[in-house]
Amino acid sequence: MSFDRVREPVWIDDPSIDAAEFQRVRMDELRLNQATRVAEMLYPLIIRYQSPQSRRPLTVLDVSSGNGDIAVRWAVKAAHDRRAIQITTADTNQHAIDEQQRLAERARVEVKSVRLECFQSPLPTGFDVVVSTMLMHRLDDSQAFRLLQSMQGSAQQAIIVCDFRRSRLNCALYNVASRLLARSAVCRHDAVARIHSSFSEREISRIARSALARPVRVRSVLPCYFILVADEAVQTEMVPAFA
Repeated sequence: MSFDRVREPVWIDDPSIDAAEFQRVRMDELRLNQATRVAEMLYPLIIRYQSPQSRRPLTVLDVSSGNGDIAVRWAVKAAHDRRAIQITTADTNQHAIDEQQRLAERARVEVKSVRLECFQSPLPTGFDVVVSTMLMHRLDDSQAFRLLQSMQGSAQQAIIVCDFRRSRLNCALYNVASRLLARSAVCRHDAVARIHSSFSEREISRIARSALARPVRVRSVLPCYFILVADEAVQTEMVPAFA
């Protein structure tokens, strides 16, 4: 059972948070992501766009990557599978950019990091697949609409969106998980706030169809997420639906 969306600020966005606390929160988020296996869930969806006949690497852009643990895990799995994949992460926070590179260096993989505010600058173009993980819940309808259009302009093959799915059960489950795995009060607060702020599958599907003017597929996945994929050719001209 779901409930009305209530957008709540996440404490991690507070600019007064110092680097040490920011690092603690990101490590808590890493543990939560590992426990819910987000990277492993998305990796097969990404690599299916790599043609066996192509000699060039599959290029992937991860938008608003946070500490980059999901993208780094993709790079590790690709290296293990001997797949040629070039991953670029983008985030507005320099602490996050620095952590992305630390994680990549520790894992002995290469990930390119770009500092970028996706609502003030256009996304870089020319990527095969553009991915957004755990970002949509921070946006209002208009921002989600514009981000999806920007992702479409950046992607040559597909866009993939993964985020929390709003429901009472998911709220309870993620709250328990955060209290078991997170040491930071900021992370424990933000875990519940993110579920409250999330879209339902119907809501994100409506926004995506309007923004992209193409078919989209949305499905729920355990434990508490939805995945949206758009990879069909655009058939009609896009008309802005939000001011």
